[in-house]
Amino acid sequence: MRRGIKTLLIILAASMRLSPAACLADSPIETLRRAHEGLQRFVMDNGMVGLVKEDHSAPVVAIHIWVGSGSIHEQEWLGAGLSHFVEHMIFKGTPTRSPGDISREISDAGGDLNAYTGFDRTVFHVKLPSQNWTKGLDVLADAVMNASFPEKEWAREREVILREFAMHRDNPNREIGRLLWETAFRAHPYRVPVIGYEDVFKSSTRDDLVSFFRKHYTPDNMIVAVVGDIRADEVRTRLQETFAGFARRPRAPVVLPTEPLQMSPRGERQTGPYEVTRLRLAWPTVPLNHPDAPALDVLAAITGNGRSSRLTAELVEKRALAFDVSAWSFTPLEAGLFGIGATCDPAREEDLLKALEEEIAGWAERPFPAEELAKARRQVLVGELASLEDIAGQASGYASGEFYAADPRFGERYLEQVERVDEAALQDVARRYLAPERRTLVVLAPQTTGVTDRVIEPAAPGAEARKLELSNGIPLIVREDHRLPFVYICAALRGGLLSEEAANNGITPLMAELLTRGTESKSAEQIAQTVETMGGSLSSFSGWNSFGLQARGLSEDAETFLALVAECLLRPVFDPGEVEKQRSLQLAAIRQQAEQPTYKAQVSLQELLFPGHPYRLPSLGTAASVEKIRREDLVAHLEKQRVAGNLAVAVFGDIKAEEARRLVEAAFGAVPAGEAPPVPATAATPELPARVQAREPRQQAILLVGFPGVDVRDPRSDSLAVVREMLSGLSSDLGLEVRDRRGLAYFVGAFEREGLQPGFFSLYAGAREDSVEQVQQLMEAQVERLGREGPRPDEFRRAVEQLVAGHQMSLQDNSGLAQMCALNELYGLGYRHAFTAEERWRALTEDQVREAAASLLTPERQAVSIVLPEQANSSGEEK
Repeated sequence: MRRGIKTLLIILAASMRLSPAACLADSPIETLRRAHEGLQRFVMDNGMVGLVKEDHSAPVVAIHIWVGSGSIHEQEWLGAGLSHFVEHMIFKGTPTRSPGDISREISDAGGDLNAYTGFDRTVFHVKLPSQNWTKGLDVLADAVMNASFPEKEWAREREVILREFAMHRDNPNREIGRLLWETAFRAHPYRVPVIGYEDVFKSSTRDDLVSFFRKHYTPDNMIVAVVGDIRADEVRTRLQETFAGFARRPRAPVVLPTEPLQMSPRGERQTGPYEVTRLRLAWPTVPLNHPDAPALDVLAAITGNGRSSRLTAELVEKRALAFDVSAWSFTPLEAGLFGIGATCDPAREEDLLKALEEEIAGWAERPFPAEELAKARRQVLVGELASLEDIAGQASGYASGEFYAADPRFGERYLEQVERVDEAALQDVARRYLAPERRTLVVLAPQTTGVTDRVIEPAAPGAEARKLELSNGIPLIVREDHRLPFVYICAALRGGLLSEEAANNGITPLMAELLTRGTESKSAEQIAQTVETMGGSLSSFSGWNSFGLQARGLSEDAETFLALVAECLLRPVFDPGEVEKQRSLQLAAIRQQAEQPTYKAQVSLQELLFPGHPYRLPSLGTAASVEKIRREDLVAHLEKQRVAGNLAVAVFGDIKAEEARRLVEAAFGAVPAGEAPPVPATAATPELPARVQAREPRQQAILLVGFPGVDVRDPRSDSLAVVREMLSGLSSDLGLEVRDRRGLAYFVGAFEREGLQPGFFSLYAGAREDSVEQVQQLMEAQVERLGREGPRPDEFRRAVEQLVAGHQMSLQDNSGLAQMCALNELYGLGYRHAFTAEERWRALTEDQVREAAASLLTPERQAVSIVLPEQANSSGEEK
């Protein structure tokens, strides 16, 4: 569909919680019909469409307003990026709200406010606690109806967007996306980046912006969707009252040019300071309402979705020609594209292109096996059921269905079409659309390479979570949640970066990834095929303090998934061929990280803060250290940490606790006994204050101001979380001063990393080189104020509410929650630590927060890391 099957299913989102029996007994289409019951759709007198759905699974509400105005509708202003500029300005004030009031009121209500612009739409959305939904609606409605575009705010935001242009040029994935669209389209406005062109943007005026807003932001061009813990009739009445005075205005239709038929292949190549080669291939296809759209989506799923997909299995897993490869189908309201993306070593570019051509030709010549088609359909069903969990996805899905198909329940119809796709249809669309003469190929490469052409009562989050113990002492955390027929599994072990040293840096992520790459009884291909045939997922994770495996599947497959997770952990073979393959992929990821100035700045900051300590090391390792890791090193590293005293297992979802115990006991009973390896005895002792500065061939400056932090058990941890919230977001004093009032940075905020050893706290900003010093001064002033005076009462309350609201939303995610509970149990915090977070935050005082800032964020403990753009020489060239 618009983004291919993987994101097609956002459109199918629904909110009714269904019994597991109903989900499994009904057909997928009937499941959708049952789930969509209760959705209200109505058209207001001014033409605005309202969509309302109750979902009482969590005390939160999502409100989305979709405007049928994107970059393709800019007409005489095409290339100025006015749709994107309006998105930036919409929250900058109305006749009744000053700049900063909109984001501040939402933050005070514990909400999260954001927006995005696409080719054909601009979307404004808010998530907040359900008791404050009226505040969210009133603020969001005022902004989209009555934006006032203050002159000073226009000038400041103009500077912010100019920084965004530089950020886009520094992002290889954005650059190759721009290159693809401007090459594949010659007449249609899809060829123009959503942000526009910098020179055209600079020539636009505030009057242009206001004129564009007045022309397109009319009620008959908008959809409002409200989903969550509300009463639908009450919301419907409030919507009609809120928008009653929002009158229609004359609005001529935007007539878009038809893209001429592509008669011959096209190609463009761009080189730059990149570490890997990126390829994008695309072919013109059809709009969403075309009968071939479902077959193109299924073709994308079969060929490029998942490890067992054709392209990944052949080009990544078997032949190691690419680091990653995927396929997608973009079928919006206008004719779209079928695309393939890949990343490879520069030396393999020619071989990869040849292999891709052979694969694509084979799709039209050889039938697709029935089992591949069945797998794609299973992925559709599982993806749809997964979308039922999150209210923001539901609101977006209903609005998307209305926007693209004039039917918020479009998923039902589309799934019927998907089920009618057969093997012959797949061959047919491959033959007709993926013709060599209609191909567009774009390449982004390093400069050194050559050129080649159901409703239920809400669960009390955490109340039913239980800790059991296996016979070998392994803790098992179980949380029953029967809203959807899924189980979520996490097996977590202490280790991670903290268990490494410079010589073997990167061994943990390599080892973790190899756990799913072959066991004594299953090859990597068989594991991937098993998981994806069941429509599930299996992945590894590794971090500063831990590693492990996570899985998700239908509850009817719980035994199979638990057995598979245990087999991967207990009986991996570390096949030499797979070791080399994954080593190559990790080395490619290391090179790709090096392209990001933010990564460079953080590595330098960690080296200042953690001399001689594992936390100074890059999470993926260095090229030199990863090259030296041997198979026997991987085996020894796992055996040292894979003991009962170092493992916790969590099983959440549609499963009874005793059944979970039985299955986990059978699967993990063979884990050998043993105590967890000791954590390094001493924390880092940096010499501070300190500063480091470097230059990179990028167009933006990155500033990090960091401080030694706390470990996960430190009582100041909760206070630091509040400090982080107060220094982050559009409504923070720092954000308002640096970004809104002065326009010095495109992004600014704070983050923290905690560990079993003390981690660090850092402020960050992306800015112009000439503003870095001023931004640092403003950061230091805010930190100094918090340590000296403490937070203001409104500032403190807003930060706590934001933390609580974000936490409540996270409780919808059983996968993340299972991992969090397992890790908290491993770290000695107890599995219920996450469930007591709201209580702990609300018990904090302003003075506790001040004391934490005063004791930790001081000038003498400060480390500064700066990455600046490469300077130009006298001839204007970069040096």
